[in-house]
Amino acid sequence: MGKLSNARRYYIKASEVGGNWALPIYYEGFLYEKSARACKFDFETKMVYQLAMDTYKKAVSMDPSLTQARDRIGAVSTSVPTQEDYFFRGYKSGQVLPISGDCFSWIGKSVTVP
Repeated sequence: MGKLSNARRYYIKASEVGGNWALPIYYEGFLYEKSARACKFDFETKMVYQLAMDTYKKAVSMDPSLTQARDRIGAVSTSVPTQEDYFFRGYKSGQVLPISGDCFSWIGKSVTVP
């Protein structure tokens, strides 16, 4: 798992060096998606899919022609938490939820409840 964290660091650095190059940000999102696929499908995993989707959206905002990021947004959109998922856990819109759990300890990020 430590290798995913290192890969993310290199992707972020490549984007910075490349003048906000969007492709490495797309690959960062793919790391989150890959990590989510490797774990049981529960609420925490859905939040990681949300993080992947948010990262893909960031890549598209940086480069609207990045079709592979658009494709991945569509692919993961059915795996993100629903409003009901948040509601039944007592979360409110705007609340920031840290991503944790054994599978995701390397991520160290959070998602915001829509």
